[in-house]
Amino acid sequence: MPEFLSTIFSYVLSIGAVLLLFGGTVLVHEWGHFITAKHFGLRIDAFSIGMGPALWKKKVKGVLYKISLLPIGGYVALPQMDITGSAFENDDAAAGKLEPVEPWKRIVIALAGPFMNVVAALILCTIVWVVGKPADPGPGPAVIGRVSESSPAFEAGLRAGDLVRNINGDKIHFWQDLQISAMLSESLDIQLARDGEVVRLYGVPTTVNSMGFRQLTGVGPEEKDLLYVAVHQVIPGSAADRAGVRAGDRLLEISGIQVSDGSVFIKAVQASEGSELDLRVQSKGSQSPKQLSMTPEWNAEMKRWLVGINMQGEFEKVHPPPLRQIHYFQGSIFRTLKAFTRPREMGKAAQGVGGPVMILSGMHSQVKFHPMQALWFTALINVNLAIINLLPLIILDGGHIMVALFEWITGKKPYRRLIIGLANVMVVVLIALMILLSFRDVSLLKKIYGEVDSPVAEATATPLPAESSTP
Repeated sequence: MPEFLSTIFSYVLSIGAVLLLFGGTVLVHEWGHFITAKHFGLRIDAFSIGMGPALWKKKVKGVLYKISLLPIGGYVALPQMDITGSAFENDDAAAGKLEPVEPWKRIVIALAGPFMNVVAALILCTIVWVVGKPADPGPGPAVIGRVSESSPAFEAGLRAGDLVRNINGDKIHFWQDLQISAMLSESLDIQLARDGEVVRLYGVPTTVNSMGFRQLTGVGPEEKDLLYVAVHQVIPGSAADRAGVRAGDRLLEISGIQVSDGSVFIKAVQASEGSELDLRVQSKGSQSPKQLSMTPEWNAEMKRWLVGINMQGEFEKVHPPPLRQIHYFQGSIFRTLKAFTRPREMGKAAQGVGGPVMILSGMHSQVKFHPMQALWFTALINVNLAIINLLPLIILDGGHIMVALFEWITGKKPYRRLIIGLANVMVVVLIALMILLSFRDVSLLKKIYGEVDSPVAEATATPLPAESSTP
């Protein structure tokens, strides 16, 4: 097969996998509502995967099944679950064909969607646990693997080997927790363990990276599961390209120093100050390494020496227990939601939220990287979808539960005009938010894919921004 056809086929295949995984997440959620509504004998008008115009539809036993154009959601049309009560004013209701449903049944139906997402996440996490996935720092312990001696964090007292336990009063369980805390604050009060003792550092500064997000500059995670560092991409016309470095090459040595992780390579390039570097690499399919020479070039805009490659670590497989994976997923989303309740973190939290474009792009990158990583990311999306849908907002499952609980406890229906007004406002806000986030996602993705100075990382575990550090 010609190379360009192979590339197109691979791209189409990965896009199809993304739609299948994301559509499956929505399907599982809506199926939970569907099956419980059917069990309780509610009328079901439609079952749609996706939103907008229907690409395919078929009516079976009174239910219109649809696959719609936009893969950003889905719905089950249940007129008896109409939170505004408008469905009970039509001719069917007047003829006795549409009867009100007890509050407890509506609560069960509303809970069924998020519950099925949690079940799906547990199944996916169990598969990942059994088969294994490439290791990545996000779900690992918050152990500092490297600290640049020229960084503000080093000056503040942070050292390699430190185990971070608490930042600004929040417990830190995973490396991702540290990244989120850094993104949300201009300075960090850190409690850590060092050589069996508790150490406290105050006012450790964060800086803004090229993507506009805050981070602990010059600080990287422990990479004990790293097998080797490989070239992910070579910038055409760069020093590395002219030297003969190619995508897929393993980086073995630079100027006689073993490339044990990406930071070693970065440090050697910066330390060269434009002097020629000897590089030892091993190409795909080759049994013997090859020796190359290249001269870094100064980039005035970035104020650093560059050779024009993006690196990617190849890690050993890990087998994280399912419940630990769920703990990691829910911890990240709850920490982000908590930030929206804190005035000092609210703005930065809003800046870090990704929309549908970023979610689909993130899933696409996972699919291309590794099948198990894609399943793991899908489990994360399932947990996030379950938690977000349980928020007490009128148009979400949590809103239905809240209204049904009010009716169950008081024996009265809430003020209808208030519910209608809140529902209309929430719909407008949600649509506006999706449009705004989509535009912002596209802008950010342009920066990410146009950025030469990209992360030394395996696939990104979450939609959150990663540290930029590769020459």
